[in-house]
Amino acid sequence: MPQRIEISYKTIVFTVLFLLSLAVIFQIRDILFLLMLSFIAASGLRTTIERLERLGIPRVLAILLIYVVLISLLFLLLSVIVPVLLQQTTRLVQKLIEFFSFSFLAPYMNLSVGRIADQLTSLSGNIYRATVGAVGILVNFFTFFVFTFYLLLERRHMRVLLRNFLGEAMKERIVRVVLAIEERLGAWVRGEVSLALIIGTLSYVGLLLLNVDFALPLAIIAGILEVVPIVGPIISAVPAVIVASLISPWLAIAVVALYFLIQQLENHLIVPLVMRKAVGIPPMVSILAILVGTKLAGVTGAILSIPLFVCAQIIFQEFLIMKEEGKISR
Repeated sequence: MPQRIEISYKTIVFTVLFLLSLAVIFQIRDILFLLMLSFIAASGLRTTIERLERLGIPRVLAILLIYVVLISLLFLLLSVIVPVLLQQTTRLVQKLIEFFSFSFLAPYMNLSVGRIADQLTSLSGNIYRATVGAVGILVNFFTFFVFTFYLLLERRHMRVLLRNFLGEAMKERIVRVVLAIEERLGAWVRGEVSLALIIGTLSYVGLLLLNVDFALPLAIIAGILEVVPIVGPIISAVPAVIVASLISPWLAIAVVALYFLIQQLENHLIVPLVMRKAVGIPPMVSILAILVGTKLAGVTGAILSIPLFVCAQIIFQEFLIMKEEGKISR
């Protein structure tokens, strides 16, 4: 006898609302991405803002002071470093193309200088799309700063807002989770930025001392890939070794030794000192999170993968605490 399956109207309504919520989230995913980046930035800046407040500086002025410093550094990078970086990066790409074109890998990579140059020419010829893209980047950049500003400014009123919307009991629970996420993300952001700056600087000085061309872009690559544990330093060393091998095999060996030395300093000295206050994430978990994030959402997913993992981990820990306290029925 066939079994009859009944579906209540509540289940139907919940399913429809859930699907509509997913559709809305998909439509506003860019805004959510900026909001998440702003929350990460606010978590990283919170400690500095609170220190300035303890010195007697009003919160608004403290935030504006941090913004002035950051924007000044940004303009310094744009005016001094970026032109040199663009020039060296262009030459570095040409060198790498020539290397792969004339190496034993050429038959398998289907690369040629003329073909890539044609592609770059066709891309650079579309001035309209480039202009629209630049305007979009500026708008997103401005929105990011605005979101971060208000997250830092209105953080003091978080308890009041949550109490008004969710009640006293739920407020304390969510505040505890938000504070834990802020603390963890803030420590992670400050630690990763410090590591990137230290590793990038060491790489730049070492490459300059070895008289390796394109030291600036190679050092920036090393700093950026520092966020990827284990694999990142190895990947960042590859273009440097290729560039050095075009000059001399002995120079390539010296570059390998340089990156190995920096890696040893990082593992045994820099990371323990810089990340001692940050709760670390196991390297394999970090790599897996980045790979999954990249697969699901490209570059956006790669950027947000570790912060989202941290948030999920803290929420899950809070769930276990609540369960142990008997606040969630088994």
